[in-house]
Amino acid sequence: MIRKLGKKFDKLEYWALIISLAVMVVVIFSQIVMRYVFNNSLTWSEEFARYLFVWFSWMGVSAGLKDGEHLKVEMLSVALAKRGLVKTNEVVNILVSLVWLATTLIVTYYGLKVVMGQMQLSVVTPAMRLPVWLGYLSIPACSAVVGIRLIVKILDSIKVMLGKPSHEMEVDS
Repeated sequence: MIRKLGKKFDKLEYWALIISLAVMVVVIFSQIVMRYVFNNSLTWSEEFARYLFVWFSWMGVSAGLKDGEHLKVEMLSVALAKRGLVKTNEVVNILVSLVWLATTLIVTYYGLKVVMGQMQLSVVTPAMRLPVWLGYLSIPACSAVVGIRLIVKILDSIKVMLGKPSHEMEVDS
C-alpha cells in the first residue's frame, strides 16, 4: 500500500515538474512577445515565473534524490574502504543521508517559521496580490518530502547491509 502511494506521488511530482516547466516557458515567451512585438508587457508574468521557478527548483531536489541524480563524492567511500574502515559503501551512504536529513529537518523547521511569519504579516506580492507565504511554502513543503525520501533511502541502505533486497532493487509489480 505504501509503495503504491509512493509511486502515485512520484507520478504526481513528475507531472507537476513537467507542467510547471511548460507553464513557465509559455509565460516567459508570452512576456517577450508582448514586450517586443506589442510594446506592452504583462504586469504579472515575471513575478509568476519567479514563484513558479522557486517551486520547480525545490521539487527538483526531491526528484533528483529519488533518481539518484545529486552529486556524490566517491573519494570518501573509496578512501575509507581502502583503509578497512568500512566494509561497504552503504555505511557512507547512511552517514551522508543522516547529515542531509539533519540539514533538511533544520531547513523545514525554519522554513515553516518564515511561512508562519509571512502569514501573520499578511504580505502580498506587488503584481498578482497573492500572499507571499505561498512562495515561501515551497521550502518547508519540499524539504519535508526530501526528508521522507532520505528516511526511505536510509532504511534501504540498512536492508542492503543486512542482506535483504532494498526498495530500489525490488521488481515493480
